[in-house]
Amino acid sequence: MRSAVLRPVRWWAGPLLLAAAALTFDAAKRRIPFGVWTTGPVDEVAHVSTAALGLLVLARFIDVPRRFYVAALIASVAIDVDHIPPYLGLGDPAQRPVTHSLSTVAVFAAGAAASRRHRAVLAGAATGLVLHFARDIAEDYPGVRVFWPLQDISWTVSYRWWFPGMIVGLTAARLVLVSADLPPRRIPVFRSWGCLHGG
Repeated sequence: MRSAVLRPVRWWAGPLLLAAAALTFDAAKRRIPFGVWTTGPVDEVAHVSTAALGLLVLARFIDVPRRFYVAALIASVAIDVDHIPPYLGLGDPAQRPVTHSLSTVAVFAAGAAASRRHRAVLAGAATGLVLHFARDIAEDYPGVRVFWPLQDISWTVSYRWWFPGMIVGLTAARLVLVSADLPPRRIPVFRSWGCLHGG
C-alpha cells in the first residue's frame, strides 16, 4: 500500500526536482563572477541535472542497459575537461575547444556502431554530449562550434527562449508520458542490435 502511494510521488517529484536544480544552478552560475573553482562546479550541476531530465524522457521510449544512462550522465559533465588545456595556456581560454562540437558526438556514435561490446556505453556517451551541447549553445559568447571542422563558426541561441523552454518542455513531456502511460512499449535498442550482429 505504501509503495503504491509513493510511486506516483516519485514519478512527479523526480522531474520537478531536476528541473528546479537545472534552472536554479544555471541562474546562480550567471550571477557568480567567473572562476574555474566558483562557476565550474555550479555549471556542472546544471549540466548533469539537464542531462538527467532529458534521459528521463528518453527512457520512456527505449529499453537500454543501465550503463547507457551512467555513461550519458558522466559524458554530460566530463566533456568539460577539454577546457583545462586552454586554461593552462594551450589554446584560447575565451573560446570553447573544438571538441565541443558534433564531431566528438560522431566519434562516439561511430564507436558505438563498430563495437558490440561497448555499444551501450559509447551510445550513452554520445547522448550525454548532445545534451551538454544543447545547454552550452544557449550560454551566449563564445557559443559552440557545432559543425567544426566543416565550419569554424560559433553558434548561439537565445537563452531566454531556449534553455528555460527546453527544461519546461522536457519536464512536461516526462510528466505527460508517465501520467498517460505512453508509449505502451519501449523499444529494446541494444538487444535488437545484439541479435542482428551477434553481440
